[in-house]
Amino acid sequence: MNKQEETDLILEQAQNKGLKQSAKNFMNGVLAPLKGRDVGQLVEEYTSQMTLVAEGLSEDQEKLTRENEKLAAQQTQLEQQMLDGLHDADVTADELRKQLNALEKRLDKAEKLIQDKKVKKVEGFTGLLRQATWLAAVIVGGWIIVTIINFFK
Repeated sequence: MNKQEETDLILEQAQNKGLKQSAKNFMNGVLAPLKGRDVGQLVEEYTSQMTLVAEGLSEDQEKLTRENEKLAAQQTQLEQQMLDGLHDADVTADELRKQLNALEKRLDKAEKLIQDKKVKKVEGFTGLLRQATWLAAVIVGGWIIVTIINFFK
């Protein structure tokens, strides 16, 4: 081995020692608060804390489940109300259509009656006009005859 290789080997061993020492110091720092405690006691404490957390989570989950069921019931009720409202609106619309059709039929009948009465009125008015014309002709004719008789007298 030459001198360079020996120097590299010494440096490498020093670095390994420094790395090992710093890892050991880190672990001692982490474990320092735990030293002196019984591992069983630590496990028991950890287990009790985790049980407490799990119970809390379970209660939260039960509460959320109840809330979910409550909301589902409300949604079902609202859906039923909406369907009832739509059914009522549909029935009302059908009734209104029937009433509208009945009114249209009555209107058509009324229009036909009005047309028939107009025709009868025209016929009645024409008949009245004819009678008035004949009456006027008789009166005029009588007046002419009286005038002619008075002329010859």
